[in-house]
Amino acid sequence: MKKILSLTFIMLCAVLSVEAQDIVNLRMDRQQMGLRGSVASMDEDILIRKDYFREDWTERKWFVKDLRNVLQEDNGRIVTFNPAGRMTTITYTHQGKQGKKTTCTYASNGLLSSFLGEGYKVEAKYNGNMADINVFVETKNYQGSVNLAKADLNTAPYTNTYPFDLKCRQELGDDGLVLSSNYYYVDSMPAKICVYNYNHLNQLMSEKVEDYTSGEKQVKTVRYTYDNHGFLIKKVLHSKSLDETVTYVNNKLGDCTKMTVERPYGTVVYTFDYVYDSMDNWTVRLQFEDGIFDNAALRTFTYHKETKTTKQAEKPEKPKVKAAQSDKEKAALDKQAEKDRKAAEKKAAQEAKAKQKEELKAEQERIKEAEKNMTAEERKAYRAERKAAEKAAKEKADAEKRAEKERIAAEKKAAKEIAAAEKRAEKERKAAEKRAEKERKAAEKQAEKERKAAEKAAKKAANN
Repeated sequence: MKKILSLTFIMLCAVLSVEAQDIVNLRMDRQQMGLRGSVASMDEDILIRKDYFREDWTERKWFVKDLRNVLQEDNGRIVTFNPAGRMTTITYTHQGKQGKKTTCTYASNGLLSSFLGEGYKVEAKYNGNMADINVFVETKNYQGSVNLAKADLNTAPYTNTYPFDLKCRQELGDDGLVLSSNYYYVDSMPAKICVYNYNHLNQLMSEKVEDYTSGEKQVKTVRYTYDNHGFLIKKVLHSKSLDETVTYVNNKLGDCTKMTVERPYGTVVYTFDYVYDSMDNWTVRLQFEDGIFDNAALRTFTYHKETKTTKQAEKPEKPKVKAAQSDKEKAALDKQAEKDRKAAEKKAAQEAKAKQKEELKAEQERIKEAEKNMTAEERKAYRAERKAAEKAAKEKADAEKRAEKERIAAEKKAAKEIAAAEKRAEKERKAAEKRAEKERKAAEKQAEKERKAAEKAAKKAANN
């Protein structure tokens, strides 16, 4: 229904990084892309195979030193950053030729104030921890002499306009993290609602997206899991159309070396090999799908000259809550994070309820206005139709509520069973340790008894 809602800025970030599935991403910087050092620009090219019939493609790395001759250049991009690490431009390339360009500007708080490119224009203004965002979609106005039925629209001359498409209200954390996004059409009808939760290290733990663009409510949830180093190791996506589990294996720098994508209709395993520069940014990445070479990505970096200011800007942001130093402290932090999550969910639910109430009132007024010009028979048919639609919507909402309740109950049951199994295992372990200790003491006692008997026998033999 609305083309804008398919837009995501994931393409601006590292393929394997954690990225909220939102239309507007207010934080676009090199740290988010997983880049290290004061990167000024990154020229990235994707190279694909020229020959798909060679039997030795499964042999890795034999062609690394000669990639540009062995492979053919496909798509790419040139990304530039200011000294503070904010992304400023993206120039897309195809087979070495530069094409469309995207530009970004930032407000005094370091978050996005404007974005122009990829068919969209975004403008953001801030008031404390709230962001008001307008989204405009590009419209191509071809010249009157262009025959749209026959012309090549990729080369035909046109002018651009950007009519208003969506408005968005975002709630931000003190550090600029997006807590929730509410998108609306011009008539204030909801288009998309996104809610995010983070752990005590400000890492995204879960997201919930309610999408109304198809005419009915579509819900998608994503949950993330990290290891002790803070690297993403698992992502679980659930929606009506897709269930997907992605697991990651990372190297010591946090770059993914193995990614397993599990879907109901099959599993695909991707593996990656890297070559790095002196700043630990990868310059070559080879991608293999189920063991067969798929593509290579080449990156060339330039760096800003390090100054006191840029070094300061490059330091990772301190988390709002300090990292746990012990199991007890970690448990307390996790408890606080869970408490904050529940409070955020409660607040979001209250706001959604208030918004729903406003929308219901507006809808009732529109219905009342529409019925004024109807005949009695038309009004009766219209009310019957509306009542049936409301009943269907209520039944669907009730079904979704029951499904969510059953899912939560299943999760609680599974957690309870796991805890019980762990408790049994711990009990059995302690019992085994106790038996082993008892047997050890018995063995020592027997050995001591035998030693004394031997000494007594030896003494008796010596006296004889």
